[in-house]
Amino acid sequence: MTTILKDDPLKLADYGTEVLAHLQTDFPYLVDAYHANLKHAEKTILHQLIQAILREKIVDIEWENVDSSSQMSAAIKLNKEEQIIVPIKKLYTLKHIDIDGEILYSDRLGEKSTIINPDQLLTLLIVNGIAVTFDNIEQFCNEITNSTYNYALALTSAEHRQKFIKVDASNIEASNTIEYIQRKQQLHQNYSPLTFFEQWVIQGHTIHPCSRTRLGLSPNDVTGFAPEWEGQPSVVPVAVHKDHCRLTHHDTHSTTQIIFDEYPTVKRAFYETLENNQLEPSQFELIPVHPWQLEHTIRKFYKQELNSNVIIPIEDTSIETGALISFRSLAPLNSLTNHHIKTAINVQMTSAVRTVSAASTKNGPVISEVLRTIQNDDSFLSNALSFMRESAGIHYEPEDPESPEERHFLQKNLASILRENPEKTLEEGEIAIPAAALIAESPVTQQLILEELVRTYAGHNALKIEDAAVDYIEKYANVLLPGVLTLITKYGISMEVHLQNSVCVFRNGLPERMIVRDNGGIRIHEERLKAFMTFDDLDNSTNLITTEREPLIEIFFHAIIHNHLGEMIVALSRALEMSEERLWASVKNVIDHVYIALLRDASIPKENFEDQQLVFSEQSRLKALVKMRLTDKFTENAYVDVANPLFSKDEVFTK
Repeated sequence: MTTILKDDPLKLADYGTEVLAHLQTDFPYLVDAYHANLKHAEKTILHQLIQAILREKIVDIEWENVDSSSQMSAAIKLNKEEQIIVPIKKLYTLKHIDIDGEILYSDRLGEKSTIINPDQLLTLLIVNGIAVTFDNIEQFCNEITNSTYNYALALTSAEHRQKFIKVDASNIEASNTIEYIQRKQQLHQNYSPLTFFEQWVIQGHTIHPCSRTRLGLSPNDVTGFAPEWEGQPSVVPVAVHKDHCRLTHHDTHSTTQIIFDEYPTVKRAFYETLENNQLEPSQFELIPVHPWQLEHTIRKFYKQELNSNVIIPIEDTSIETGALISFRSLAPLNSLTNHHIKTAINVQMTSAVRTVSAASTKNGPVISEVLRTIQNDDSFLSNALSFMRESAGIHYEPEDPESPEERHFLQKNLASILRENPEKTLEEGEIAIPAAALIAESPVTQQLILEELVRTYAGHNALKIEDAAVDYIEKYANVLLPGVLTLITKYGISMEVHLQNSVCVFRNGLPERMIVRDNGGIRIHEERLKAFMTFDDLDNSTNLITTEREPLIEIFFHAIIHNHLGEMIVALSRALEMSEERLWASVKNVIDHVYIALLRDASIPKENFEDQQLVFSEQSRLKALVKMRLTDKFTENAYVDVANPLFSKDEVFTK
């Protein structure tokens, strides 16, 4: 007979109390649903945390029955006598797990208790001294608990929104999500499918237990600004004296000029505000600021600059936006052409505080020009892959800061990047969907959106569902991989093309092309790229330039294999109860054909094809996201080796 462990003292009771009080005041009709969803959130994040512990080998693990037909289990060893027993129904190639049954704590006497939330698990690690080796354990516990409450909020919002969507879908006779969105487009000229899908990503990061961490936001902020709550932040244009701005842009399209062109009312308010303050408008630039950031960071830390009119919020106007997956990136409402705005927000989400570094405001537009040149010149790459251009970047430059830390803080908290709107490039009949939404549950059918697409494809082509899934993943890989591998092999550029950074364009339910956004996390092999162009303007303070091939492949494995195709394949395998090996075989087939095509390109040096040895090696590299948080080393990538689903014993093609 097992008992359920009592709740532990690590819970952030204050935040939980704030959440409940906020709901009781502003959303009383959601309180009962929230209580039920809190249990769901605790279970989900507990399972994610255990999966991370097992995948990243954070503590000693003993596996049982891994190669047996009977149910396997993993024992997390607390000490010689105590352990946590995890019953596992299925273990996937990339070490995802399906937990089936109660997670049990076995004490020194062999008595067993049930663990029902992540706080209990973390308490056991701390009490038994395992966590003393992690210098960030207390902060990590806070992040986990914050993530749990916010995920419960997200589930509650989704459940409420879904009721209205299902009624709406029924009224317009839509049987799945794509049909629903297409009919909404027909009814509303400026309807944005992209924003809808971005705001329907409820879980956030698929493998990180801190996927809904938002340290610094109140529950009221979350329900007001978060994408899963259909947040619509009113961005404030802030005028900053040119002596205190650093801009990067191309042609005449500065941040200010782009905003003026796209928002004439902002231009009028800008001139009126400055002239009313007897200031010369030509001496100022505009930085778009998230409303939360203005109230909680700018007014607090830039008081002297505000008082001296170095910084002037233009508060008689605003830019109306919808929050995208990343929270701080925003899409304009009622426009499919105006730029997206990446704002700074001094809040920790998942693993980092989401400000905008000075380096990124400079490098973003520069890298965009490099990528645009490559795209224009390389027909093989551009056949299916394009890039969301970062048109302009701007950050505040303080005068005489007291320390480098203060300078860095003031730069990154008043900064912004304007990014092309991908819906601007769409042709009639095309729909842009962030890849992260493909593994979300459809609000219309409760299937995965990816599963809906596969089932529709199977029906149209009279295929068995498993065969349709294999075909569909191969079609998707053919859109994603040729451009990505060309960038790496030929030009030495490896981008973080994970689910959140990828926007897939569909036509008639089939993937047609891929748009990559966000130039952060990029690695550039200096020798490879310099064979085709110069890039001397880059700021290498973030170590984006490398002379080794390994960092390129590490990013490929982490972003593409693990956090893109890997998540899709595991989700589809679960949903359809089919073999993941067949799905991975279709991916490997695409990669084989890409390399064969690249071998025909005489401009690629022979030694570049040694990448294949790493791509098809027995082990792949997984970014150890939780270990990085536990050691507070989130700015320095740490990896762990796991099995490579692309592993091939066959000899690879070489020149």
